[in-house]
Amino acid sequence: MSTSTTSSSAVNAPPVLAARGVSKRYGTVQALDDVDLAVRAGTVHCLVGENGSGKSTLTKIFAGSERPDAGTLTIGDRSDVAQVSARDSVAEGVRVIYQDLALFPNLSVAENLAVPAASGLLRRYHPRAYRRRVEQALQRVGLRVDPAVAVERLSVAERQLVAIARAVATEGRIILMDEPTAALTQDEIDRLLGLVDELRAEGLAFVFITHKLREVTDIADEVTVLRDGHVVASGPAADFDAERITVLMTGDTVERQRRAVREAPDTTPVVELRGGSLSGQFSDVDVALHEGRVVGLAGIVGSGRTEIGLAMSGLLPLDTGQLYAHGEPVRNARDLPLLQYVPEDRLTEGLVLEWSVANNVVVNDLQEVSGNAGLLNRGRIREVARRWRQALRIKVDDVDDPAGTLSGGNQQRVLLARALAPDPEAIILSNPTVGVDVGSRAELHELIRDTADRGVAILMISDEPGELLDVCDEIVVVRDGRVIGSWPAPELNEETIWQTITHEEVAA
Repeated sequence: MSTSTTSSSAVNAPPVLAARGVSKRYGTVQALDDVDLAVRAGTVHCLVGENGSGKSTLTKIFAGSERPDAGTLTIGDRSDVAQVSARDSVAEGVRVIYQDLALFPNLSVAENLAVPAASGLLRRYHPRAYRRRVEQALQRVGLRVDPAVAVERLSVAERQLVAIARAVATEGRIILMDEPTAALTQDEIDRLLGLVDELRAEGLAFVFITHKLREVTDIADEVTVLRDGHVVASGPAADFDAERITVLMTGDTVERQRRAVREAPDTTPVVELRGGSLSGQFSDVDVALHEGRVVGLAGIVGSGRTEIGLAMSGLLPLDTGQLYAHGEPVRNARDLPLLQYVPEDRLTEGLVLEWSVANNVVVNDLQEVSGNAGLLNRGRIREVARRWRQALRIKVDDVDDPAGTLSGGNQQRVLLARALAPDPEAIILSNPTVGVDVGSRAELHELIRDTADRGVAILMISDEPGELLDVCDEIVVVRDGRVIGSWPAPELNEETIWQTITHEEVAA
């Protein structure tokens, strides 16, 4: 149940953000159908639903970047209007913090906070005049960094706070947050939820979009569940728990399945790291990937787990240690044509969002779609992409549609299709279900298990113990750049994994 302490007067106050009978269609797809939503000042309203349920479309309508086909909106002091422009939305205090944060990495913290204030006609940014405002905003969100430091030098959690500080500094009073905790550790999540609680107490209104159902019950005052563009339930958070939300989101109970564990064979590993070290990242690491097995790499953000995966992919150089493929030393990344790497950030490191789904799928296997003269064959590209669309159940009307138009779960399927297209012997997956809803997550887990069953060696990196237990044969725990130990998955549970990756060791 919700831990919210919001007063009843706030929950019963008139809405500062509302949709009444809002509908929106894209071609043959009904993205929203007669949607009602009401958000009040001093409350947190959690908006949940599977990818493709309509959450993003509704957010864009509130932000003024999309126009509804029907219905009316309330935005701040503007009531019962058919639409709002982006300028109107900003003027009424609406601030949207998207999953990619929309920050300028090469600019300083202060400059990022100043961009909205200095973006009007003939306005100029005056660092001295704006300095006090920046300092107050950073202090309000509890971020202790030098305002002159470039955003690209900050951690993911610090960037998230910069985005919130920007909303606060520009007098935002209605903040829409899209998957704000997707790339944060549990400690960072707790601090972020605490900040949201403090700002709520000051009267700010929040629309909080998340796939992590525990967060809904932790922070929400009210909950609205979308499915296929319809509101299937809405009401006080006390009326919802994780099980009910799952059923409402998917239309059914999502059964957790666990992999039938395979023991490590005596054969030579497909890919192996022995004694690998990289200064400041990890030290003396051994990891072996065998045909048909899934090895999980558990650790919090900053533990070295991501860098180990990059080093095993040949994408980071080792200071000491050796990488092997089928027992033979690997001298550079070109010696690993058998291995594919799927990055954690599908938006900036994975997909080319402007490219078609088809082009994204085949980019790692161009030889397969080239003719005798080495020229790409468009018909062959579409044929290969359609085959993978069917095999991985990618929900897209046409493989020529841009990858950026897909939901998060379907974008992740496109990345997996790209990795599988060259018929690899090994795949490294870095947090493959970040920002993916509960139903799509279960389907992706099934795809990963099926891929291993076909003989592919898999390393799966994750900070979520539950999904490692569902998918892996063996779990290797990394803390502070060192391997603490490895265990067969059935010997662990979520609690013991959390204890090990944070503070306490588990007896072997």
